[in-house]
This record gives sequence, C-alpha cells and structure tokens, in this order.
Amino acid sequence: MTKFNDARRRFLQVSLAAGAAASLPSVNLLKAEETTAVAEKVFPETTFSLDGRKIRIFTKTVAEPVRILHISDTHLYLDDERGDSYREYSERMSKAYNSTRNYKNGAETNPVEMFKQIVEEAGSQDLDAIAMTGDIVSFPSAAGVDFVLDELGKISAPRYYISGNHDWHFEGMVGTERELRDEWIEKRLKPLYPSDVNPLCYSVKVKGVKMVFIDDSIYEILPQQLDFIREELASMEPTAVFMHIPLYAPGRSVAFGVGNPNWNASTDGNYKIERRPRWPENGHSETTYAFRDILLNASNLLGVFQGHIHRQSLDICQGKPLHVAPSATDGSSISIEILPM
Repeated sequence: MTKFNDARRRFLQVSLAAGAAASLPSVNLLKAEETTAVAEKVFPETTFSLDGRKIRIFTKTVAEPVRILHISDTHLYLDDERGDSYREYSERMSKAYNSTRNYKNGAETNPVEMFKQIVEEAGSQDLDAIAMTGDIVSFPSAAGVDFVLDELGKISAPRYYISGNHDWHFEGMVGTERELRDEWIEKRLKPLYPSDVNPLCYSVKVKGVKMVFIDDSIYEILPQQLDFIREELASMEPTAVFMHIPLYAPGRSVAFGVGNPNWNASTDGNYKIERRPRWPENGHSETTYAFRDILLNASNLLGVFQGHIHRQSLDICQGKPLHVAPSATDGSSISIEILPM
C-alpha cells in the first residue's frame, strides 16, 4: 500500500502541475475582468476535479447529476471450444494477464475475479451508464464476451462499449487491421454494443449529456469518424468522448498515440511481438490530426476518457481534461460524476 500511496501522490502532483500550467500564464497577466473572460472561454461554465478514482465535472450545462462508471482494459482471457481453431493466434494474450493483484489490498487475484468485484460494487451504485473503453477481452473470445454479458446482466445500468486494439486482434492472422477489426467485431464483439449502432462511432444521450464513442483501436481516425465527431460537436450539447487509445498530450510517449507527431514506423517497437503490420512510415493521416484538433477546440467538450496504457493519468490540453483510466485487471474503475454547478 505504501508504494501505491507514493505513486498516487506523484500522480496527483503531476496532474495539479499540468492543470496549473494550462491556465496560470494567461491569468496572471490580466486584469480581474479580463481574467474572468479568459476563464469562461477556456473552461466555459465548467470545472473539473480528480480525487483518486473519482472524477467530478461541475457545469452549468446540465440540469441534473449524471453518474458514469468507466471501465477499461480488463483483459479477460476466458476461452472454450469455440476458440480451439484460433489457439495459434490467441496463445500469447491468453496468458498475458492471468495473475494480478487487487489494487485495494495487494492480494493475488485475476481479471475474472476483479471484473466480478467491479460489477458487484457497481450494483450498489446509482449509475446512469457504464462506459467500457476497450481491451475488455485479450483476444476475440466468445467465452469472454459471454462472461461480460452475464455479469453486466446482473445490474440495471445501461452499458456502452467501444473496442480496443486487443479485443478484435488475433495475433498473426492474415489481413489488414481495418479488415480484421470489422471481421471480429461482427463475429465476436457485436453483442457488447448497443443494438443498431455503428461500432466505429456512435453517441447516446444520458440525462442531457451526449456520450460519444469513437473506435481509435487502429491508432487512426477514419474520414467517416471525423465527419461524425464534427457533426456531434456542432450540436453544442455538453459532450463526453470515450475511446481506447489516448489522444496525444505534449511530453507523452507514443502510447498516447492519436495525433502523436512521433507515432510512425521507427517508434513501433511491438509489431513483431504482436504479429501485426508495422505502423506507417510517415505516421498519422491528416484526418487523425484533424480529429484531435476538433476535440481540443470544442467549447462543449466536457472531457475525453480513455484507456490502453494501464496507468491512470490526466493531462489538461487547451483547457480540456484528457483522462486515462487504470487497467481494471486489478479491480480499478473510474467514477465520473457530471454535476450541475
């Protein structure tokens, strides 16, 4: 627990410093009335707080509280006879996260037991939605998907899902990432989504807040997704965006890979291990950079909530909180409350 507390203290210090760096220079040089105008422009009627694994967003744009449970990177490894034909593609990831430690007490455990714990705790909360941002299973396992559906069926809160880079990936299987993502979403992952949505991009309205889900699990944004986010944000409704791979923030590694200028073939150290195509030689498409710019310039964006890197982090970019959830393999989840100011 000492190591956890030390890590948490360092995380909070970095987070507070990031938030201060985002706002202090412009405020200190202005008169009082100008300061107010700048604050309202950068944080339009909205404030953001982080305490451990609880996020609170206070905003004048909602009339009633919205409570969301954010779960990411559970990496469930369950499989059965339906996966027999794919063992050569699932072997490595079926063993990757079988043993973990409970973040609360350090006891030895595993992702299956931790997912059960998260669901049990969620059942005692007054939730408006559950948001799952990818790598819920470690490979496209029918048994893993069935387990998730059975567990979440025990609670009444609606669930929303977007895929991660492992959910649909059978390592070494022939095909482009776009082709394999489409194939295994259809064959395995589709029951995790709400009915009748586009699995690459969709939105739902929860008590006045628009929850937008974007599949960036190939590290790229497609033109149709760019058009979608532009249209969704144009409504000027309060919006929270959920995706798997984090947006680039200055100083972050290529794991924060959406819009990262250093993301390219030369920085792809895992393509051989994961048996997948190497990242493009020239890096991101202009569409991906445009997607990041649109998000960060949207005055109605409440925040972006992500996963992938298995460690909690917070960056404030252009006044927008970009939060990464810790891996749920150890029982972690994030409580998000959007509250009237």
